Amino acid sequence: MPIYEPTLPPAPDLTQGQPPSLVLMRFDLTRLWRQKIGRFFGFAFLIMLLVKLAIIYVKYLLGSNPAFEPMQDFAKAVLPQGPAFQAGLLDPAGYLLWFLVALVGGGLVARDTLYRVRPLMYAHPVRPRDYLLAKVGFASALPFVVLLPFVFLPWALSLMVAGLQGPVWPTVPLRLLPAIALMSLLMGTLAVGASALAATPRAGVGWVLGLVLGTSTLASLVHGLAGFAGAEALNPIVLAQAWPQLFVGQEAPLLGWLSALLGTAFHVVLWTYLAARRTRPSEAVI
Repeated sequence: MPIYEPTLPPAPDLTQGQPPSLVLMRFDLTRLWRQKIGRFFGFAFLIMLLVKLAIIYVKYLLGSNPAFEPMQDFAKAVLPQGPAFQAGLLDPAGYLLWFLVALVGGGLVARDTLYRVRPLMYAHPVRPRDYLLAKVGFASALPFVVLLPFVFLPWALSLMVAGLQGPVWPTVPLRLLPAIALMSLLMGTLAVGASALAATPRAGVGWVLGLVLGTSTLASLVHGLAGFAGAEALNPIVLAQAWPQLFVGQEAPLLGWLSALLGTAFHVVLWTYLAARRTRPSEAVI
């Protein structure tokens, strides 16, 4: 009986359909939507946003209504509208947003590791760089989307009630959008890198919080013991707070331009490298 050479099915046409990175990001978004994590965080961020809008409206009333003229000096002292106020629009970039990034980003890679999903992904036309781009892109897009309303809604309210002379500068979106992009990239890469080191989603959340708090403590110790203020560039929380201050030109920001650039580049390169190493095909079955 003749033995025929085995045949393979035709290769898929990779030019059809969406890019693999977008497909993986859509799956992560669907999973996040089903988990309903956004209810608590959405309510908390909404309260913060309403407080910001109320402060802007109160500043407008105190500055435009003659009845409040005796209180204007007091209002200028209590509610300044200089660079510090503009940078303060992104106050949610503190611990609450970091906790949200940890809760969501901590399981992005660790969940695939736990359920051994990556071998199936890599068996399809998904390259390791597509996988890494999807995870980093999703983890970075989350804080970016959360922070956008804190820039555009106060800016729009200020323009509507007071025009170009409102409490919020007309150029604030142009100044704060680059800051948001850098902050989101920092948070996303750290979350994905920490998740790649974990074996379960819960451990991934602990890894993210541990790395954020650990580097913050290490930077504070070096600063306090050695007196080297540049060590604060290792603190991701300080980096996230410093970028808005730098872009709005605040006096005496937490970090200088060079320190902020070096610290952000260090974190982005380090955690991206670790995530790339931990998500290679050779690591997919470990």
